[in-house]
Amino acid sequence: MSELFLARARAAADLIGSDVVAERWDRPSALEGYTVAGLAGHLARAVLVVETYLDAAASTSASDPSAARVDASGYFTVVLADHDPVASDLHRGVRERGVSTAAEGPGALAAAVRACADRLATRLDADTLHQPLQVVNGVSVPLEQYLATRLVELVVHIDDLAVSVEVPADQSEDACRVVAGILAETAARRTGGIEAVRALARRERHPDALRAF
Repeated sequence: MSELFLARARAAADLIGSDVVAERWDRPSALEGYTVAGLAGHLARAVLVVETYLDAAASTSASDPSAARVDASGYFTVVLADHDPVASDLHRGVRERGVSTAAEGPGALAAAVRACADRLATRLDADTLHQPLQVVNGVSVPLEQYLATRLVELVVHIDDLAVSVEVPADQSEDACRVVAGILAETAARRTGGIEAVRALARRERHPDALRAF
Protein backbone atom coordinates (compact mmCIF):
# COMPACT_ATOMS: atom_id res chain seq x y z
CA MET A 1 0.00 0.00 0.00
CA SER A 2 2.79 2.44 0.85
CA GLU A 3 4.39 2.01 -2.60
CA LEU A 4 1.10 2.72 -4.37
CA PHE A 5 0.51 5.74 -2.13
CA LEU A 6 3.99 7.19 -2.71
CA ALA A 7 3.79 6.69 -6.47
CA ARG A 8 0.44 8.47 -6.64
CA ALA A 9 1.75 11.23 -4.36
CA ARG A 10 4.56 11.93 -6.81
CA ALA A 11 2.12 11.82 -9.74
CA ALA A 12 -0.01 14.39 -7.91
CA ALA A 13 3.02 16.64 -7.42
CA ASP A 14 3.85 16.42 -11.13
CA LEU A 15 0.32 17.41 -12.11
CA ILE A 16 0.09 20.23 -9.56
CA GLY A 17 3.40 21.63 -10.80
CA SER A 18 2.51 21.44 -14.49
CA ASP A 19 2.28 24.52 -16.70
CA VAL A 20 -1.35 23.89 -17.56
CA VAL A 21 -2.38 23.87 -13.90
CA ALA A 22 -0.50 27.13 -13.34
CA GLU A 23 -2.22 28.69 -16.35
CA ARG A 24 -5.69 27.81 -15.03
CA TRP A 25 -4.95 28.28 -11.33
CA ASP A 26 -7.75 30.76 -10.60
CA ARG A 27 -10.39 29.23 -12.88
CA PRO A 28 -13.27 27.00 -11.76
CA SER A 29 -12.45 23.30 -11.65
CA ALA A 30 -14.55 20.34 -12.71
CA LEU A 31 -15.45 19.74 -9.06
CA GLU A 32 -18.34 21.86 -7.79
CA GLY A 33 -17.28 24.58 -5.38
CA TYR A 34 -13.56 24.33 -6.14
CA THR A 35 -11.24 26.47 -8.21
CA VAL A 36 -8.29 24.70 -9.81
CA ALA A 37 -6.14 26.13 -7.01
CA GLY A 38 -8.48 24.89 -4.29
CA LEU A 39 -8.67 21.45 -5.86
CA ALA A 40 -4.87 21.30 -6.16
CA GLY A 41 -4.60 22.24 -2.49
CA HIS A 42 -7.09 19.56 -1.52
CA LEU A 43 -5.19 17.00 -3.59
CA ALA A 44 -1.92 18.02 -1.94
CA ARG A 45 -3.43 17.58 1.51
CA ALA A 46 -4.00 13.88 0.77
CA VAL A 47 -0.22 13.59 1.08
CA LEU A 48 0.65 16.33 3.57
CA VAL A 49 -1.86 15.23 6.21
CA VAL A 50 -0.22 11.79 6.51
CA GLU A 51 2.94 13.41 7.86
CA THR A 52 0.86 15.63 10.15
CA TYR A 53 -0.86 12.63 11.73
CA LEU A 54 2.38 10.64 11.97
CA ASP A 55 4.06 13.54 13.77
CA ALA A 56 1.11 13.79 16.15
CA ALA A 57 1.27 10.05 16.86
CA ALA A 58 5.00 10.27 17.54
CA SER A 59 4.44 13.00 20.13
CA THR A 60 1.99 10.95 22.23
CA SER A 61 2.75 7.85 24.24
CA ALA A 62 -0.50 5.98 23.54
CA SER A 63 -3.63 6.15 21.43
CA ASP A 64 -7.04 6.87 22.88
CA PRO A 65 -8.50 3.48 23.89
CA SER A 66 -12.04 4.84 23.44
CA ALA A 67 -11.52 5.78 19.79
CA ALA A 68 -13.49 3.82 17.21
CA ARG A 69 -11.04 1.60 15.25
CA VAL A 70 -11.95 1.37 11.56
CA ASP A 71 -10.55 0.23 8.22
CA ALA A 72 -10.42 2.35 5.04
CA SER A 73 -14.09 1.88 4.11
CA GLY A 74 -15.12 2.37 7.72
CA TYR A 75 -13.21 5.64 7.77
CA PHE A 76 -15.24 7.02 4.87
CA THR A 77 -18.48 5.68 6.33
CA VAL A 78 -17.89 7.34 9.70
CA VAL A 79 -16.30 10.59 8.54
CA LEU A 80 -18.62 11.34 5.62
CA ALA A 81 -21.76 10.11 7.41
CA ASP A 82 -24.72 11.90 5.81
CA HIS A 83 -22.98 15.24 5.18
CA ASP A 84 -24.02 16.97 1.96
CA PRO A 85 -20.98 16.86 -0.35
CA VAL A 86 -21.29 20.54 -1.27
CA ALA A 87 -23.35 22.49 1.26
CA SER A 88 -22.35 20.91 4.59
CA ASP A 89 -20.04 22.59 7.10
CA LEU A 90 -17.73 19.58 6.78
CA HIS A 91 -17.20 20.09 3.07
CA ARG A 92 -17.05 23.87 3.30
CA GLY A 93 -14.19 23.38 5.73
CA VAL A 94 -12.51 20.95 3.32
CA ARG A 95 -12.69 23.52 0.52
CA GLU A 96 -11.34 26.29 2.75
CA ARG A 97 -8.36 24.16 3.80
CA GLY A 98 -7.65 23.38 0.16
CA VAL A 99 -7.54 27.07 -0.72
CA SER A 100 -5.32 27.84 2.27
CA THR A 101 -2.91 25.03 1.42
CA ALA A 102 -2.59 26.30 -2.16
CA ALA A 103 -1.97 29.93 -1.16
CA GLU A 104 1.72 30.03 -2.16
CA GLY A 105 1.01 28.89 -5.71
CA PRO A 106 1.42 25.75 -7.80
CA GLY A 107 5.23 25.61 -7.85
CA ALA A 108 5.58 25.84 -4.07
CA LEU A 109 2.70 23.42 -3.55
CA ALA A 110 4.17 20.82 -5.90
CA ALA A 111 7.55 21.14 -4.20
CA ALA A 112 5.96 20.68 -0.78
CA VAL A 113 4.20 17.49 -1.91
CA ARG A 114 7.39 16.06 -3.44
CA ALA A 115 9.40 16.83 -0.31
CA CYS A 116 6.74 15.30 1.91
CA ALA A 117 6.63 12.14 -0.23
CA ASP A 118 10.42 11.85 0.03
CA ARG A 119 10.29 12.14 3.82
CA LEU A 120 7.45 9.64 4.07
CA ALA A 121 9.38 7.15 1.96
CA THR A 122 11.82 6.83 4.87
CA ARG A 123 9.07 6.52 7.50
CA LEU A 124 6.54 4.13 5.96
CA ASP A 125 8.20 0.83 6.83
CA ALA A 126 6.75 -2.53 7.86
CA ASP A 127 7.11 -1.69 11.55
CA THR A 128 4.91 1.40 11.30
CA LEU A 129 2.11 0.25 8.99
CA HIS A 130 0.06 -1.27 11.84
CA GLN A 131 0.48 1.83 14.01
CA PRO A 132 -2.89 3.38 14.93
CA LEU A 133 -3.44 7.00 13.98
CA GLN A 134 -5.94 9.30 15.66
CA VAL A 135 -7.62 11.19 12.83
CA VAL A 136 -10.82 13.21 12.47
CA ASN A 137 -14.01 12.74 14.50
CA GLY A 138 -12.27 10.63 17.15
CA VAL A 139 -11.55 7.87 14.63
CA SER A 140 -8.56 5.54 15.03
CA VAL A 141 -7.28 3.82 11.91
CA PRO A 142 -4.16 1.70 11.33
CA LEU A 143 -1.60 3.58 9.25
CA GLU A 144 -1.81 1.13 6.34
CA GLN A 145 -5.59 1.56 6.18
CA TYR A 146 -5.23 5.32 6.43
CA LEU A 147 -2.84 5.22 3.48
CA ALA A 148 -5.59 3.37 1.60
CA THR A 149 -7.96 6.29 2.27
CA ARG A 150 -5.31 8.70 0.99
CA LEU A 151 -4.88 6.54 -2.10
CA VAL A 152 -8.60 6.95 -2.77
CA GLU A 153 -8.26 10.72 -2.43
CA LEU A 154 -5.22 10.80 -4.70
CA VAL A 155 -6.70 8.69 -7.49
CA VAL A 156 -10.08 10.46 -7.43
CA HIS A 157 -8.68 13.98 -7.29
CA ILE A 158 -5.82 13.45 -9.74
CA ASP A 159 -8.63 12.57 -12.14
CA ASP A 160 -10.65 15.65 -11.11
CA LEU A 161 -7.68 17.96 -11.56
CA ALA A 162 -6.68 16.43 -14.91
CA VAL A 163 -10.25 16.82 -16.19
CA SER A 164 -10.29 20.40 -14.92
CA VAL A 165 -7.25 21.35 -17.00
CA GLU A 166 -8.10 19.05 -19.93
CA VAL A 167 -5.10 16.74 -19.85
CA PRO A 168 -4.96 12.93 -19.60
CA ALA A 169 -4.74 11.72 -16.02
CA ASP A 170 -1.56 9.84 -15.12
CA GLN A 171 -3.15 6.90 -13.33
CA SER A 172 -2.01 3.47 -12.18
CA GLU A 173 -4.18 0.45 -13.01
CA ASP A 174 -3.11 -1.24 -9.76
CA ALA A 175 -4.02 1.83 -7.72
CA CYS A 176 -7.35 2.22 -9.52
CA ARG A 177 -8.31 -1.38 -8.77
CA VAL A 178 -7.55 -0.95 -5.08
CA VAL A 179 -9.56 2.27 -5.01
CA ALA A 180 -12.49 0.70 -6.87
CA GLY A 181 -12.65 -2.05 -4.25
CA ILE A 182 -12.66 0.44 -1.38
CA LEU A 183 -15.36 2.54 -3.05
CA ALA A 184 -17.53 -0.52 -3.69
CA GLU A 185 -17.22 -1.60 -0.05
CA THR A 186 -17.96 1.94 1.12
CA ALA A 187 -21.04 2.15 -1.08
CA ALA A 188 -22.25 -1.21 0.28
CA ARG A 189 -21.79 -0.05 3.88
CA ARG A 190 -23.49 3.28 3.31
CA THR A 191 -26.45 2.11 1.20
CA GLY A 192 -26.81 -1.60 1.97
CA GLY A 193 -25.21 -4.61 0.36
CA ILE A 194 -28.10 -5.55 -1.92
CA GLU A 195 -28.28 -2.01 -3.29
CA ALA A 196 -24.60 -2.21 -4.21
CA VAL A 197 -25.08 -5.62 -5.82
CA ARG A 198 -28.03 -4.41 -7.89
CA ALA A 199 -26.20 -1.27 -8.99
CA LEU A 200 -23.21 -3.30 -10.14
CA ALA A 201 -25.05 -6.25 -11.68
CA ARG A 202 -28.60 -5.29 -12.63
CA ARG A 203 -28.88 -1.98 -14.42
CA GLU A 204 -32.37 -2.90 -15.66
CA ARG A 205 -33.61 -2.86 -12.02
CA HIS A 206 -31.24 -0.20 -10.71
CA PRO A 207 -30.67 2.41 -13.43
CA ASP A 208 -29.45 5.15 -11.11
CA ALA A 209 -25.74 5.37 -10.27
CA LEU A 210 -24.75 4.22 -6.80
CA ARG A 211 -22.36 6.55 -5.02
CA ALA A 212 -19.76 5.83 -2.36
CA PHE A 213 -19.40 9.58 -1.66
